[in-house]
Amino acid sequence: MCVISEAPAPDVVDVLVATLRRAGARRVLEIGTGPGDSALAIAAALPAEGMLLTLERDAQVAGEARHRLAAAGVAAKVSVLIGDASRYLHKIAGPFDLIFQNGDPAQCDASLERLIALLRPSGILVTNNSNHGADYNNRLAADPRLSSSFLTIGNGVTISVKHAASGELSQRRGFCPENAT
Repeated sequence: MCVISEAPAPDVVDVLVATLRRAGARRVLEIGTGPGDSALAIAAALPAEGMLLTLERDAQVAGEARHRLAAAGVAAKVSVLIGDASRYLHKIAGPFDLIFQNGDPAQCDASLERLIALLRPSGILVTNNSNHGADYNNRLAADPRLSSSFLTIGNGVTISVKHAASGELSQRRGFCPENAT
């Protein structure tokens, strides 16, 4: 079960939005809406036809996020689902251009296979709070379907790109601080 994190640090949101724009993302999935800070930034950065699906397990927090999204005028691009991601991910249809995993990666390890399956080829998985998930980071770094890089901003951010073809290996493999020398 994923533990939903607090709002991401501003520098994390900046990297997320830059990544989203650079990728030309139109379909985005967010795990852990929280108060809606990242959802607001994502929705504002999406093109007019873009869509954000975000999952929040706490109904009161989801209600607050919906209110903030409506007040900002971006609610039409966003669907906020209430429930635990571990119970909803199998019901969600991909592919997504970008997935923002904003829960605790140490507790979300079990959802990694489904998140990768939901990504389109060349899609991007951005994991927040990755300083707290050594096992998760090691899985990302070792997964031949992904190229992953660890950023030391906020509580750590890992950016993983799904290879366009199955088994395609990158020239440069991801960096994981636990393996650094």
